[in-house]
Amino acid sequence: MSKIRLCAQILPTGSQCQQFALRNRPWCQTHADETQRARAAHASHLVAKLPAMDMFEVAVTLLDTTFEVKHKYLPPLHAYAIFEAALSRIDRLAEEAWVAREQARIAAEQMARRQPTAPINSNQSNRLQPSPIK
Repeated sequence: MSKIRLCAQILPTGSQCQQFALRNRPWCQTHADETQRARAAHASHLVAKLPAMDMFEVAVTLLDTTFEVKHKYLPPLHAYAIFEAALSRIDRLAEEAWVAREQARIAAEQMARRQPTAPINSNQSNRLQPSPIK
């Protein structure tokens, strides 16, 4: 019977780390460090919050993530999980915006069909008339 255990860390993508756990510890070499686990928890938290964000919050999250990757504060795979979740949210927001525009356009067309055309003013004589200067 094999006593090989895998790391207990759940990655931001939702899958379990596939590295071997250290002896008498639940984590692998990478996740044994508390800061690495905190980074993974932060990335997982962001991925979980993204479906409820609006476009501005998604943009700020992407800006922060890009900054963290550029300065090597965030591992690339964690950033990848955040980017994937953000792209999914942006697609959903774009779809919702398109549906809202189409509904507004259809409502405007229906209102235009319902309103009768403006009556022609038969009282042309009541209007101001230019008079020649003498």
